[in-house]
Amino acid sequence: MYSTTLINLALCLYPFLSSAHFQLLSPPARGYDEDTLATYPCGGQDKVSSNRSMFPLAGGPVQLNMEHDHADVQVNIAMGSDTTDGNSFNMSLVPILQEEGIGKFCLGDVMIPAGMNVKDGMNATIQVITNGDPQGGLYNCADITFSSSAQPGTCTNGTGVKAVSYTGSNKNANGSDSSPATTSASGATASPTGTSGGGRAESIGLGLLSVLAGAMAVAVGL
Repeated sequence: MYSTTLINLALCLYPFLSSAHFQLLSPPARGYDEDTLATYPCGGQDKVSSNRSMFPLAGGPVQLNMEHDHADVQVNIAMGSDTTDGNSFNMSLVPILQEEGIGKFCLGDVMIPAGMNVKDGMNATIQVITNGDPQGGLYNCADITFSSSAQPGTCTNGTGVKAVSYTGSNKNANGSDSSPATTSASGATASPTGTSGGGRAESIGLGLLSVLAGAMAVAVGL
């Protein structure tokens, strides 16, 4: 009886979790295909957009829409015009933080580190990673051009949506030490650190799959 119950629970959870995606609303994403969202580095959107969004030199908000009640989120950046190689996303603007709630999620102050020496007219691509899927990370990208005339804009959090800071040594998707994220009443804000992102970022979210697999194994063994 117990094994049947656990198997049924695992099978019920699997389609629910696997259908939980996210959308990158602002800056506008290259595109969106929920069937390829788990494809590194940009959710299957491999073609750089010819219509780049203007982004302030110092940084600005990133607006997401979350379809899972909790997820880990990280924001990386790759400089240049041809950012289709996953190894290009080697700078973390927002070290990994925990998001809770379904709906719009605002990263209201995604700052560009001064050491990057960003200039007017430079191109770059912002990469957002979440682990709202049990099979691994979910990805999307937005192609931008830095502009001194671009306005920061605003974004909002949906009802009950918030960010929770990580504590301890594992504060970003690569497990390296960095400043923790912080939150504010007006919107989720993360402290920039400029830590290296690297290719290992594509491993985010595999823990959820391990939990599900463990539950299935226990159920079968009982």
